[in-house]
Amino acid sequence: MAFVALLLSLALAKTYLVPIEGEIDPALAVFVDEALSRAEREGASGVAFLVNTPGGRVDAAIRIADRILESPLPTLAVVQNAFSAGALVSLAAQQVAMLPGSEIGAALPVQVIPGVKYEAADRKIISALKGKFRSVAEARRRPAKIAEAMVDPEIAIEGLTKKGEPLTLSAEKAVEVGIADFQAATLSEALAKAGFSPEVARVDPGARVRAARFLTSSTVAAVLLAVGVLGLLIEALTPGFGVPGLVGLSALALYFLGGYLAGMSGALEVLLFFGGVLLLLAEIFLIPGFGAAGIGGIAAILASIYFTFGNQTLYVASVAVLIIAAGLLLALRFLPRTRTGRALVLESAIAGEAPPEEKLRPLEGAIGQALTPLRPAGVAQFGERKVDVVAEGEFIEKGSTVRVVRVEGVRVVVRKEA
Repeated sequence: MAFVALLLSLALAKTYLVPIEGEIDPALAVFVDEALSRAEREGASGVAFLVNTPGGRVDAAIRIADRILESPLPTLAVVQNAFSAGALVSLAAQQVAMLPGSEIGAALPVQVIPGVKYEAADRKIISALKGKFRSVAEARRRPAKIAEAMVDPEIAIEGLTKKGEPLTLSAEKAVEVGIADFQAATLSEALAKAGFSPEVARVDPGARVRAARFLTSSTVAAVLLAVGVLGLLIEALTPGFGVPGLVGLSALALYFLGGYLAGMSGALEVLLFFGGVLLLLAEIFLIPGFGAAGIGGIAAILASIYFTFGNQTLYVASVAVLIIAAGLLLALRFLPRTRTGRALVLESAIAGEAPPEEKLRPLEGAIGQALTPLRPAGVAQFGERKVDVVAEGEFIEKGSTVRVVRVEGVRVVVRKEA
């Protein structure tokens, strides 16, 4: 019994080490919550966070900071680098230790826009985040004004920062002004100075969290979204169901799986997205022109992305649009002789080969019958000849009488004959 009691006492004396590395995102917030819950459940003597991050999503950082503040266990942030959202997470710990060469601060919220490196967020967002930094600093009895200066470049503090740039502190300065408690040469020294047990149990993200972090990273998510939409668009423009549709659905499945694993998306986001896609397809293939269905479809898709990615919506959506546009251009450029390419560029084709222009020119003015629905591309018959055509203006139903109004290269344009 005495041996068992000794083992229990040693287990209770352990410090749980939780790494906060890379981009701060909702999946990391889930991981930190699970790690703290485990430490509390298993009776850890304290929790140390090894912080090395360039920042990330504000909402995820707030979730992590609030969870650390709520924990009844002693907490310590051991800072290698804590920029932007990482600074808020570090300030939430009861003690902050700075490792050699470490820095903390530079928390101005920004929007990342393709083609433009960074753009400062709206003043309302800056004000809200500044308030959160202040409240966390006050909760841990740290200088609130210095914490606010990390967020708001309009705050100038003599000897630390000039107006126009958010505050960043070196390890020595952070200790000097009271943002950090002490410097340490190593993690072991930091634990000793903080009064934490040297017996460490490291808690690393599991496979689910690692998968969620990868799939929900802003760039990967944008690529998955773009591939999904592009695959569905190509599939919608070609008969049957083939590889583009399968690839598109697989990409979208991964996109929403990452959001689900990270707690970022659920049934609402999925319904909004696919509802938006259906509205766009209806606008393209069923309703002439562009109106309420198209606008509603775009709005629903953007809402789905916003509910999933928050302040990263602009970046994710912009990158996805650029990839979709590039993908369509590549399809037009390099796939003109495939079935998919012919459908996209509306080339006339018989038996897989485009007839020369001089053979199509005599069709101008000819009257024939639509063998398939023309939405706008399809097949019509003129005498004994079957030709791929494209309708001008309204869509034309199968069996309608059509007239060739002009021939543009290998593109035959028809109009419904009254």
